Amino acid sequence: INMLPNQDACNPGFCDCPFPNSIVVTNHKGHIPDLIRCRCGEDVQGNVSPWKWHQSEESDAEVTDRDIIFHPTYSQGTAIVRGDQPLKPGMVHFWEMRVMTALAGTDVMFGIGTENVNLGQFKFHFVSALGTNAQSWGFSYAGKIQHCGEQVPYGQKFSQGCLIGVSLDRTTGQLEFYLNRRALGVAYTNVPTDPDVNIYPMVCSTAAKSVIRLINATSQPVTLQLRSFQALAKEPLKLAELRQMPGLKSILQSYWFLAPPTRYSRISRENELDLGDEAVLSSSKLRMGRKQKYRESDDANIDEDLYANAHKITLRRSDSGDEEHASSIHEMCDEYFHYLL
Repeated sequence: INMLPNQDACNPGFCDCPFPNSIVVTNHKGHIPDLIRCRCGEDVQGNVSPWKWHQSEESDAEVTDRDIIFHPTYSQGTAIVRGDQPLKPGMVHFWEMRVMTALAGTDVMFGIGTENVNLGQFKFHFVSALGTNAQSWGFSYAGKIQHCGEQVPYGQKFSQGCLIGVSLDRTTGQLEFYLNRRALGVAYTNVPTDPDVNIYPMVCSTAAKSVIRLINATSQPVTLQLRSFQALAKEPLKLAELRQMPGLKSILQSYWFLAPPTRYSRISRENELDLGDEAVLSSSKLRMGRKQKYRESDDANIDEDLYANAHKITLRRSDSGDEEHASSIHEMCDEYFHYLL
């Protein structure tokens, strides 16, 4: 890898469907989501749809079905919307949202928060609301993540047409974000695993007439089967072999989020960065390990840290010291189960 991804560049949309520009949205007198016909990637087979958005009088937002229309008239601050059900402990949760309108202004963020988040706290203030304190974690459209008021570079900017995915493992406390179905690496490992702490999916926005749609959501109990498929998801070719085996198709449908269908956009494919993923590396800082420490890096260490952060390739070391792919599903599973022990 010779260069880092350009953080100032905005990530292309997930598909090539047309979306209305800001002027059309601003002047539209009807229901804004009616302007968008794109359904690419919605309702993936295997969803269980455990929750939907919650309408709250505290937030300047209109919730209709799966759509959130933030500041439907004009914006005078930050609106926060959460799910109507907490994300159950002992499970892995994954959900996807489509950005329906162009994003602008102070911030639009995606993430999670506890029941202690005051949804109306910033109703008359323009702020990056998710992650302002220890009660929430957020991913900004500016490409940064935030928790306890500390913003950290995480990836490229994104806007209209993009899919934002959120993966939360409530047994380990790991939170990871996806951009156009590309895993961006673990963002945080300090989400409470205590079953008495209620965690909710959340979105916030300061932008008038900004629309976010929930397109997929699923929750799966943490089992040995799930952990096995999580390990296999790092080996796409091996996973493809399993998809051909009778009896595994329905099981794999339940775990579709571990290896979601790839993006559709021709522009995205042309700008493919492969292992130099849009949000794996950012600026001159690389995220390190579970303690969320950061350090300045040099080019010589970029490859090593990229593989460690992306969680995309299962590697083993040969007798000669060179790294090579695990040669079979059995070996890979053996390595995984050895790790568990």
